[in-house]
Amino acid sequence: MDKHLYEQHYWTLYLDFLELFKNVKYKGYSLAYLCHFRSLIRKNDTLQAKLSKPSFSNQLNHPLKTGLEVQKRFNQFVKKHRALEIKPNSDGKVILHDVYNLLRFPSSTLNSQFNPNKTLMLQERSYKKNTKPKNIPIVYFDEFHEEASTDSKSIDKCLNKVKRIINHHQGHPLFNSTFQSTLNAQIKKIIYRIEESHKLFANVKTSCVIVPSTHYPETRTLVLVAAQFGIPTICMQHGIISGEFGYLPKIADIDAIYGSFEKDWYQQKGVQASGLKMIGHPRFDEVGNRKTISQIKFQRKLKLDRHKKTILIGVRSNSQLDEWRKFIKVISQSGQFNLILRDFPNKKSHLLQKEFPFIKSTKGIHLYDAIHHADAVVTYSSTIALESMLNNRPVFILNKSFPGYTGYYDQLGDLVQSDPEKLGELVVEYFSNRVKQKELNDSRQQFIKVAYPNQHILSGERLSELISRIS
Repeated sequence: MDKHLYEQHYWTLYLDFLELFKNVKYKGYSLAYLCHFRSLIRKNDTLQAKLSKPSFSNQLNHPLKTGLEVQKRFNQFVKKHRALEIKPNSDGKVILHDVYNLLRFPSSTLNSQFNPNKTLMLQERSYKKNTKPKNIPIVYFDEFHEEASTDSKSIDKCLNKVKRIINHHQGHPLFNSTFQSTLNAQIKKIIYRIEESHKLFANVKTSCVIVPSTHYPETRTLVLVAAQFGIPTICMQHGIISGEFGYLPKIADIDAIYGSFEKDWYQQKGVQASGLKMIGHPRFDEVGNRKTISQIKFQRKLKLDRHKKTILIGVRSNSQLDEWRKFIKVISQSGQFNLILRDFPNKKSHLLQKEFPFIKSTKGIHLYDAIHHADAVVTYSSTIALESMLNNRPVFILNKSFPGYTGYYDQLGDLVQSDPEKLGELVVEYFSNRVKQKELNDSRQQFIKVAYPNQHILSGERLSELISRIS
């Protein structure tokens, strides 16, 4: 697969989508800009197969583009809807919107940095995994929803316009059997969220809005309406930027990022430096501070051999399954390691555990406990690797390039390998060769200085200072 061509086609297709549906509006908002584009094309297998082929450009309405052009378009869109000036309101509430449980603020941060009398946790009542903070009041969007305020005729008008556009462009590669139903569902959700957000800000004096992502219609709409009310917004970085499609375009006033990689990367994509603040993430404050179970209890619970080194393997469902098989076969030949496995999601036994019964699952064990008691961590290009390095653990990456891949961990050098057998040999060598061990440890320490600077200051404290500064 030509991943660069895929990326260009993806962004060009996104521009096609914005152009095709730019006049589907509700109360002045062009709804296409508030949609979650990836979910509209995710189930279109025919389209996905075409995105990396040169001939596909002939089916698109724009010259090949990149994320830079898309970000510029969104900069203009947000500017059009933003109030002429931010209206500081230090007496108002800080609203935390926890969409899809991505906010991940630990209780220690919520208790120490957020005054319960000046904070609201805003949630979706239908979402079953909502965070339940002890001291901070919870409000739900449907409390600000009035059926009469949302004109069903306006919704029908928008959906009929969508239908006419699709019928008029029958040959466009965007459209398959599920596109219209998925788009219709998003549009209805966005229209309700516009109404709910307007009522929220009209009734709740708000100083700042914090979200974990602006990728989804729920949060993107909330942030845009907040901007129209002159309310400052912060988007937390909920994980490493491994793939660009999940982090562009930038929408909020401030994106709270981890380190220099993100700052440089966003600026290359057309984001102004003034909209980026390196404050890390409060959940990482617990990496070295969380009270963990004892090593003896950990070993007993997983039935580990205390005389062996323990390797934590981080996988994502069945992705890279063949590569993981090869890695495990190499590393298990030495007989000197306990292998424990962390899946994402970590809900049931993994196929690798069935194939290799000596691998123990970390199900039921907090990720940071598993990291703390591991002698090394081997994972795909995930946030687990960063969390492990923050806990001063040796980390090895089983790399795989893909469309939108940012190369986040590339500066780790030999610690990043696409050959699973070579990676297995490197892990074995790390524990037997002190010279190699020092070399790889130095690479890791240099990386973390850039990737997550100012570790000595808690991210929760840095976030609190940022909120005070902008509100």
